[in-house]
Amino acid sequence: MKKLLKIGFGTILIFLLSGSMLYGQGYDVVTHLTKQTWHLWLDETAEWENDSLYLPNTFQLEDLPVNAPTCGWDELAKGKGKSITLPATVEEHYWGWNGSRFGVTGDYVGVSWFVTRFKVPETQKGKRLVLDFESVRMRAEVYVNGKLTGYNLINNTPFEADITEAVHFEKENILAVRVTDPNGNFAWRDWDKYQWGNFETPPSHGFGGITSHVKLRVTDQTFIEDVFIKNHPDPKQVTAEINLQNLSSTATGGTLSLEIREWKTGQLLTSRKLKVDNLKDEKRVSEKFKVSQAKLWSPDTPHLYTMQVKWEGNDGTKHQFDRRFGFRWFDVVEKNGDKQFELNGKRIVLRTAISWGFWPVNGMYPTPELARKQVETAKQLGLNMLSFHRCIGQTPVFDMADELGLLYYEEPGGYKAAGNPFVEQWNTEKMLRMVKRDRSRPSLVMYNMINEVYRDPLPVNVEDIQKAHKLDETRLITFSSNLFTRKFYEPLPLDSIPPKLHMTPYSHKVQYFGMLDKHNAGGPGVYADNFYNGPDQMRRGELNNHPQEIIYWGEDGAIGTPHRLELIKKELEKGGQLGWDGDAYIRQYEAFDNFLKQNGFDKAFPTVDSLTKALGAVAHYYQGRMIENIRIGNVSDGYVVNGWEGEKIENHSGIVDIYRNPKADPSILAYYNQPLYVAVKLRDKVGEVGDTLTADFHIINEQHLKGSFDLLVQATDEKGTVLEKTFKVKVTGGDRYGELLLSGINIPLRQEGYATLTAKLIRNGKTFATGKEKLLGVALPAISQLKVAVKDTAGTVQQMLQTAGIAFNDTYSEKKSLPEETVLFVGKDMQPGFFNTNFRMNDPYLDWVSQGNTLIISGGTENWGSYLMLKEAADFRGSRKMWRDWFGGNYIVKEHPLFEGLPVNTVFNWEYQTLALYQRDRTVMRMHSGECVVGAYADNKAEFYSALSVIPFGKGQIIVSSLDLEGALKEGGKAAVVAKRILLNMARTGTATKQDI
Repeated sequence: MKKLLKIGFGTILIFLLSGSMLYGQGYDVVTHLTKQTWHLWLDETAEWENDSLYLPNTFQLEDLPVNAPTCGWDELAKGKGKSITLPATVEEHYWGWNGSRFGVTGDYVGVSWFVTRFKVPETQKGKRLVLDFESVRMRAEVYVNGKLTGYNLINNTPFEADITEAVHFEKENILAVRVTDPNGNFAWRDWDKYQWGNFETPPSHGFGGITSHVKLRVTDQTFIEDVFIKNHPDPKQVTAEINLQNLSSTATGGTLSLEIREWKTGQLLTSRKLKVDNLKDEKRVSEKFKVSQAKLWSPDTPHLYTMQVKWEGNDGTKHQFDRRFGFRWFDVVEKNGDKQFELNGKRIVLRTAISWGFWPVNGMYPTPELARKQVETAKQLGLNMLSFHRCIGQTPVFDMADELGLLYYEEPGGYKAAGNPFVEQWNTEKMLRMVKRDRSRPSLVMYNMINEVYRDPLPVNVEDIQKAHKLDETRLITFSSNLFTRKFYEPLPLDSIPPKLHMTPYSHKVQYFGMLDKHNAGGPGVYADNFYNGPDQMRRGELNNHPQEIIYWGEDGAIGTPHRLELIKKELEKGGQLGWDGDAYIRQYEAFDNFLKQNGFDKAFPTVDSLTKALGAVAHYYQGRMIENIRIGNVSDGYVVNGWEGEKIENHSGIVDIYRNPKADPSILAYYNQPLYVAVKLRDKVGEVGDTLTADFHIINEQHLKGSFDLLVQATDEKGTVLEKTFKVKVTGGDRYGELLLSGINIPLRQEGYATLTAKLIRNGKTFATGKEKLLGVALPAISQLKVAVKDTAGTVQQMLQTAGIAFNDTYSEKKSLPEETVLFVGKDMQPGFFNTNFRMNDPYLDWVSQGNTLIISGGTENWGSYLMLKEAADFRGSRKMWRDWFGGNYIVKEHPLFEGLPVNTVFNWEYQTLALYQRDRTVMRMHSGECVVGAYADNKAEFYSALSVIPFGKGQIIVSSLDLEGALKEGGKAAVVAKRILLNMARTGTATKQDI
């Protein structure tokens, strides 16, 4: 029988024992409270700041204080506050509660109440009634009918509240969860301890609420507490580890029925019955299965099964527990002296990205649609893994990873904070709850305790890793994913050292050698030619001669790029709430849109989405090339992109945005994650026309291709074929996933513009693998009759022009006379106002510009801009330094004579590597007059900047550039020809004849 109960907060379907069942066999009753109507109310005057805090197993519930709502129980029960459904956070519904939404100012810190109602039929008297909470942040106090029935401090982990003694049968029950959000952050840090009154607490994200499912579970006094499915090195073998509990005062016996069924179809594979005697308090029962017909789980074939466990007690008690799992085995093995990861007996190189656990609107949990999108997008990009980083994983994401096929790595988050017994006990409990919750999931292959710790493990850390391994001995668990900086053994630690503490599957030995997890968290800003200088000289190839350990590049290459703002705007316009972050994305979209339209960049980027995708492509391309590097080296075992999702405040280095939209065309990154292709590697991608560039050819081979082949190499440009030649090569195959095929092929750059280099691996007329790469030729045309002068007492501009091959007159640096030439370069060391320091007095040089000449300001834009503003020559509103890494920033350029002979209507990618690198001086301007030729994006601000503007002045012009041309030329390299060409274009802008141009 089913009953529909209409109550004050909505309608809830109650399943009764008499004839209806959730699992189909009448063994259990579960009521899902999550989607029914709740009310959320902010208890702004509640006291909480100086509360005593209680860790699990340190208190009796009846001894804890009862914290009633300040409005009173009766008022709360009437439906006070906002009507919501779960999951929910306060930030989702009340961001900006204080009238401010900027940055983090709209966050609510304090007490909130989540309230609903439910009924329990009389037929369930005598049963055990428990509320299961999957996740709450931070402190949860659970009240049923005003009685405290549960207390939990360990954020984002499962806990239960036994409500048996508090429930009224056949009457409405008021469930009120008092949530306290005392602190937290909105960025990636997870080491700063927070103070809560007299207590230190570990860090976590600063969202408060009930962030996953809430279930009312009804069982007999004897029940199945947990089922753990343990995988084995024989992947078709599993062990069901069943934990039984008996809360009655009398020992009992009974029968366990175990069935393994296909998850999708329900088809039975095998079954078994086990007799259990003398069950008192708690008992663990283990049973091993070998299922020859089982299909193995992998990212390509995510076959899932259900272990259905039923208890039938001799005393009439019944219970059922279903656990989903997969047949698979992930391990660390050694082959021919090389440590490797293996999945189901085959080598696997992990390619993943760090996810900080941020989500749109609510901040903390994914909708089912976004959980699916997270996994589908990762697979679309060619990744085989994602990493829960500095935060515990979320159940809906794990569900999708299991179902769709994606590996996962998990950290509890906040564990790094130490040195205080209270914090350490908190961290231990959180980590162990994480392991117990997720240990049966086929997608989860690795645990890590701490990200980037600057100390050796403490005794408590060694104890914790052993406790976690005892709970789950089937997985690799590491102490730290590390930087190895400061005191940590620079150069790279190749010996046994404490921070490399780890334990491997089914080995109970604590190990300090065998797992080298090295971070290079900061990014370069753009791919540069010196990241590949030959087969033995490439970025992330530093350890190619060190196969004795697992080589895992645990964080690499943060390059900040913007969200897909237009897509997010459209999503928000569908309705719903802005939540904690929506208005920030809308403001940034509007700023980008206005900039494009007002500065003529809409011809280059017709939409904001075309702009953000182009900016995102810079990061995708870099990450793809680094993944390629570690794959061709054939020693590295894992590479971790820094990072996965972007968010409102800081983590802009995500390769997807917070809605899990890829920030660029997915094919860019997917190309470098193919299982089989020819990696075409140029030692320089940019050069001067007339140069010769050198190429090497490697194979990425995870499909066991082997034998002799022909390698057809072709280079083409707009004129046609530059090179076409076939070479005999050999492919080893097997576990040799990366291999050099051919080295040192010279490609002449014979004309300006792009050329394409391709390779085909052929045997008997059939093509087995292909590869391609682009290169850029830049011409430096000889231009006659340049009339260039320089005024710079420091000599830096002179040196820059000399390096660029531009002749100039330097007689004006030390004298106060006007140039006879038509172009004057000034540098950052030359103070504006050559004759007078008082801006109110006439400046003959500006008069000189107005007569048809060109002043080029290269550097020192803050001083020059301020001077021009005071002279009313430019609307300059200040400058700023572009940040880097996970904040990021980059440039865009439109078609203009200053960039003739160079790529235009584009973002500064590898073509402009010498200017876009984070190591350059990246100052940008708020220049609101003149024509912006090079625009600049910087971190999460609702603003676009200028890096090069042309300001008309009378008959002349002032070119103000903050591009670090000087730094690019000083560094040198073939790619510096781009900076030379820009300077040459600047010089000829005011001097070249029509024929020259």
